[in-house]
Amino acid sequence: MDVKLVVFDLDGTLVGAPRPFAEIKEELKSRLIEMGISKEIIGDMTPMYENLLRISRETGRDFEELYSILVELEAERIGDSFLFEGVLEVLDFLREQNVKMAIMTRSSRKATLKALEMQGIGDYFDIVSTRDDVPPDDLKPNPGQLRRIIEAFGLEPTKVLVVGDHGYDILPARELGALSVMITGHTAGRMSFSVDSTPDFEVEDMRELLRLLENLLSTYVVVPAYNEEMTIGAVLDDLLRYFRRDEIVVVNDGSRDRTREIARSKGVHVLTHLVNRGLGGALGTGITYSLRRNARLILTFDADGQHLVSDALRVMKPVAEGKADFAVGSRLKGDTSQMPFVKRFGNFVLDAITAVFARKYVSDSQSGLRCFSRDCAAKIRITCDRYAVSSEIIIEASRNRCRIVEVPIRAVYTEYSMKKGTNILEGVKIALNLLFDKLR
Repeated sequence: MDVKLVVFDLDGTLVGAPRPFAEIKEELKSRLIEMGISKEIIGDMTPMYENLLRISRETGRDFEELYSILVELEAERIGDSFLFEGVLEVLDFLREQNVKMAIMTRSSRKATLKALEMQGIGDYFDIVSTRDDVPPDDLKPNPGQLRRIIEAFGLEPTKVLVVGDHGYDILPARELGALSVMITGHTAGRMSFSVDSTPDFEVEDMRELLRLLENLLSTYVVVPAYNEEMTIGAVLDDLLRYFRRDEIVVVNDGSRDRTREIARSKGVHVLTHLVNRGLGGALGTGITYSLRRNARLILTFDADGQHLVSDALRVMKPVAEGKADFAVGSRLKGDTSQMPFVKRFGNFVLDAITAVFARKYVSDSQSGLRCFSRDCAAKIRITCDRYAVSSEIIIEASRNRCRIVEVPIRAVYTEYSMKKGTNILEGVKIALNLLFDKLR
């Protein structure tokens, strides 16, 4: 994937400390009470910084006087801080990959710089953004803090990955369109409250994050294309928002139109069959090429505009996280409002036939949106040239004991894409091909 910048949270993500923030909050409350501020005005103090601003307004007390207490408590806490295991390996890997790094934290600048100096990791980051560096209305979870970082690097948000341990890290990423990773297993340093958020990826700790990054930065996208001049340009533009040009592989399957020329104009890899070999032949060529390029993940994506890149990221998720070997985007488990009844019925029949041979039921065996781990892709032997390959892949993945999951996706149909794919005649051919293959 085309990740050019990783923005890390600090507390709870890179560093932890034995003293939890809940204790800091209680100490802050006690100090405020000693200053003569009532418990009613103090309230719950969640979150602390914003509530200090409120208390200053309500009481007329000098904000800097109140704020200095919080800064002092944070700096004391950081004195016992430690790096989580695997942090240096992650930072070194990103540096080797020429990926820029930044810090986005709600901590004070004093505490942040103290932590970075103590742990010896300050030199990894081009930008360190603390709560003292942005207006209160920009501080995460508001998007302004992250927007300032992204604009300083001159990047599009889709080229940015935000890594944190709290919903406050994920919310600005989602609002701006950046990718996000939630670290779920770090408890030391996590804020004393939680918010609902949905990250693009989840990992337990830094060691899992390293594996995730290795997978994401070596993901190839295989796009089989036959006479797709009407849609291939827009499809590639969408993919290029998140994926690198040299990791998008268009297999021009003997097209007689301008498919090859349009794809080449986008700067992606274009492999051309001199004659039309069918979907199976195109997928086989693309997957083999990706494996030879040492792809760790392989995503297949139709060229007719039927798939959404946002769904592709969701299909990648379980494989990139190491929780599955093969993921299938299921239109039958998602929004089927645009999926014609004939196609739903035809898919159901083919799913049933596929399940007989695979000994595993997949609700959308004909889906063109799939993600393979390298090991799983290397085990799949494609012999069917035409549409039967979709069922064959399911059968091969099951036979080789790949861990298979389904991910709900949206079925997007246009008048153009309706003419593509399987129909009743193709369904009969697929069933016969599978039967003959099984009897051989």
